[in-house]
Formats: sequence, structure tokens, C-alpha cells
Amino acid sequence: MKTSGPASSLRTFASRFVIALVVGTLLMTAAVRGVDDQIGRKIDRIPKIPLITPRVPPGGANYLLIGSDTREFVSNDLERDAFGDPESESGKRSDTIMVVHVEPKAERTFIVSFPRDLWVNIPGHGMAKINAAYNYDEQTVIDTLKQNFDIDIHHYIEINFKSFVDLVNSLGKVMVYVPYAARDSYTYLDLPHPGCVELDGEQSLQWVRSRYLEYQNPDTGRWVSADIIPDLGRIGRQQEFMRRLAGLAVQKSLANPFTANLVADRIVDGLHVDDAFDKDSVFALLDAFRTLNPDDTSALEMVTLPTKGGPSQAGQSVLYADTTNPAFDQIIGRLRTFDTTPRPAPAPAEVRVRVVNASGREALAIAVTKQLKELGFVTVDAVETSRERIPGIDVRVAQDQRAKGNLLLRFIEPTAQLSVVPPSDVDVTLVLGKAFRAIAVPADSAPVTTTPDSAVEPAPDGPPPEAGAPIELSTPTTLPRSLPPPAPRVGC
Repeated sequence: MKTSGPASSLRTFASRFVIALVVGTLLMTAAVRGVDDQIGRKIDRIPKIPLITPRVPPGGANYLLIGSDTREFVSNDLERDAFGDPESESGKRSDTIMVVHVEPKAERTFIVSFPRDLWVNIPGHGMAKINAAYNYDEQTVIDTLKQNFDIDIHHYIEINFKSFVDLVNSLGKVMVYVPYAARDSYTYLDLPHPGCVELDGEQSLQWVRSRYLEYQNPDTGRWVSADIIPDLGRIGRQQEFMRRLAGLAVQKSLANPFTANLVADRIVDGLHVDDAFDKDSVFALLDAFRTLNPDDTSALEMVTLPTKGGPSQAGQSVLYADTTNPAFDQIIGRLRTFDTTPRPAPAPAEVRVRVVNASGREALAIAVTKQLKELGFVTVDAVETSRERIPGIDVRVAQDQRAKGNLLLRFIEPTAQLSVVPPSDVDVTLVLGKAFRAIAVPADSAPVTTTPDSAVEPAPDGPPPEAGAPIELSTPTTLPRSLPPPAPRVGC
């Protein structure tokens, strides 16, 4: 057993780094976990962009996540067929704009999508759709968010089409729900079978980029538009897809270090980050995303900035920020606020743990059980005779015991995955695989002993407790009325 500090953080940096990329590629962006010191060299391969950003506040940070539609990376006929010709589709636009608001101490993560058709004032260039800001440069996107919404951006992450496709293909396939046969003639999406459908990398890109999605009426064979407002419909599909993609990346990468290394190799060349993006940025993203469950669509709070229709501009259909919507001020307020008040957590004495040795190393579970007991956890007899063998480390909890599992995660090195399983006679089952290194006392370990109903006192200058409450929004994503009942949603 040891105490985590700067040296320990450097040792675990390799394992935690790629999890940060989950965000980068989950929203359009993803997170994975590395296995050795070579990961440190991988981060050096990511191109850095010199940007002017404010100092990161003590309570967290805002990460601007950009999915770029640039074709500058296209270098051969195969890529030209898949992504388009850079000569005929020159320039670049931000195909996806999201701000990830991370508050590590308060353990809150909040993601806001900004519709690409949002009409804004682009500093130095006048009024235009917000996605046009990226065509000038990355700094202009940051300045546009600041000028129009007074939002500080502390870090920047960008991914292109090819890295997004490579990420999905590295993980296998991602399952989505399609209520009817679907198509989009602009992105070449063609999904002839409704229900739960597995998408490969190219299909996933077609799905999340679709703005002209059509559903087929199974009774008449006619095709109808799937969305009332195409930009908002696409954002809804992106958010659901990204929740699942992020959870899948975390789950698979933590379960198998070799998967993590493969994912890292495939995506780092397609990323761009700001020149201040460092290990602390990585750790904050890790803490925000490492417990994501791909089957839990409520595990990540994602909203879209409220908008409304209005007059067209130079023949373009545009959206306007709906500042009269009560949710608008709530969203912008949360993006401006960072709470340093730790979230209430159970104490080790409230956590009953069983340790299972699935590593093949002799007496490992017995030794770890002893260490956890010394740290105050309630332990039961270790299981050394398990026939199970896993490459990673698995913290298994029932749904209502996730807080206890999250507490134990902080003591494990390298990073473990959290799995939700049926209830058992213990709160947490810790399954040690080959990747397990040590029990490490967190440098800031001072768990607050509370009951689930305990009240939380806000920091002196922090927001009231309700500041982190989920924001209720109604998005026009209902199915067209002309269609019969959709296919059953079974298995996704």
C-alpha cells in the first residue's frame, strides 16, 4: 500500500490519459486507458494549438469539444470515397459544438450542445451561424462563446471524421435504436431494418451527421422527414450516441488494457488540443467519465441550448437563442459556476468489500483484503480459488451501491472499471485482474460520512445545492404523426 502523490500520479498517467480522450472523441469524443509508459509519448503526438484561454478555476473547467468536417486529412482514393474530396469540399466547419463542464470536487459533469445553425455575433466578422466561427480559426470559436454567452473556455479538443470512424471500429460496433427503416441521401445513411441496430464506424458517422433523416412508413412505403427541426433532431441523436460510445469506450478499455492501447494508437493522430492541455486536464476528464455505463442513458447529463425560430438571414434558415426560456439562464449559469464543495461520500467503514483474485498471482486477494481492512473498509474472506481470469480490474456493485463503488475506485491503481451487477451479500466485489498494481491512498482522501438523505452545505462563495439539479428541457424530437407505431426497442 502506498500514498498517491505527484510521483504516483505520473505512474498512473499512462492508464488515465486515454480515458481523457473518451471525452475528446466522445462528444465527438471518447475515453480509453493506456497500459505502459508509451502512452506518455502518444500524448506528445497530439498537435497542439496555441490559444488564449483564461486560467482554470479551482473548482473545474469548461472543455470545448469540436467535431470538425474538414477533409484536409484525405490522402488517397479510399479516404476520398469515404469522407469526400478536399478540393470540392474545401474549408472547414464545426460539425458538432459541445461544452463539457467538469466539476471534479462536486462530482458533476454537464454537457451542453450548441446548434450549428445558431445565429450569433462572430467577433470581428459580424453576424453568422455559429459553426462559421470555426472557419476562421479555433480562437474565434472560443471568443464567440465568450462574447455571446459570457462562457469561459479553458481547454479545447477537436477530432476529425477519420478518427471518429477509427474509434468506433476499434471498439467494435455501437448499437442505436432506429424506430423505422431510415435513410439520409446526403450522408448516404441506409438502415433498412428498424429496431436495435449495430453501427460500424462509417455508419456511425453517417448517423451522427444526419440532418436530413427520413423514416419509411412500413404500411405505405413512403418516406417522411424524421425531424421537426433537423439541427435539433440531429443533436438529440448525437447526444444519445455519444453517451453510449463514451460508456462503451470506458468499459472496454478498462476491462482490457490492450484495447485501450489500440484505441489510443488509432485516434491520437486525428486529435487537436490547446497548448495548455496537460495531465491535470486529463485527470479531470478521467474523474468525470470513468464510471460511465453504456447501458445507462441517464449516466451523463446532456442538454441543448434552448433556441427558437425567427426570420431567415440571407436566405438561410437559422435559430436564435431563446433567452426567455427559464432553462436558458440555468444552463448558462451552470457553465459559469464551479463548485469546490466535495460531494457527500460514504466512509470506508460503511463499505463491505469482498476481494476476488482473478489475476493468477498467488495470495493477492488475501493481501489486498488486509490492506483495505487497515484503511477502514469492512472486509469479508478473500476469494483466492476463483477460476475467473480478467486482464483489467473490475469493481462490481448493485445499482443502489454505486457511491460505495466509486469510493473504492479512488484507492485502486491503475484505474478500474465500475460494473453494475445484481445485489449480493456485500456492497462491493473487487475483482483483481492481471493489470492490478497496488492499493493507493488518494492524496485528498477525507471521505465525508453521511447518510443518503444528508444535506450538503454549499461552499461560502459557491452556488446553492439546487444549482446542480438536472435541467428539464423539451426538445422537438417526437416521431412524425403520419407513421404507425415504431418497432419495439429491445436490447438497446
